[in-house]
Amino acid sequence: MDERRKGQVTAVAPVSVHFVNNVLAAAASYIEDDPELARDVLAELGSFLSHRLRGPRSVTIADEIEHVGVYLRLEQARFPGRIDAELPAHRELPALRLEPGDVQVPVAEALGRWLGRDPGRVRVALGVRGDAMVLQLDRPDAPSQAGERVRIPLVLAATGSAA
Repeated sequence: MDERRKGQVTAVAPVSVHFVNNVLAAAASYIEDDPELARDVLAELGSFLSHRLRGPRSVTIADEIEHVGVYLRLEQARFPGRIDAELPAHRELPALRLEPGDVQVPVAEALGRWLGRDPGRVRVALGVRGDAMVLQLDRPDAPSQAGERVRIPLVLAATGSAA
């Protein structure tokens, strides 16, 4: 276990007001042309905020990966046609608990870097490798361009235990 987490609840990165405002703007842009999509985006935003803003607690890694999926769908609504996502199946996930945002925040940081680099599509693939999630980002339309790999350690929540 990571020494900084032993016996303490750590603060998870705050939800970006900029992100929330942009998701709301994306939902508003769909209201007239695709009201069902607008409702879906708002429901996903509610799910995202509920997961992240509840008090200190631990969540299963499956719940956190579902949260990452919600986050990626929100980003796909903000950036239509730019994000391809691949997430691990629940059966591939270890049975452990972590803090809300432990996986989503590093995914958001890496995706933000990639979206800011150029206007092309980005493929986001998340997988399990031992005691970590491995995030792979690359450009499906430019296979010769170097990708990025980010290792996200699966540090147990203070109330969690290894499986």
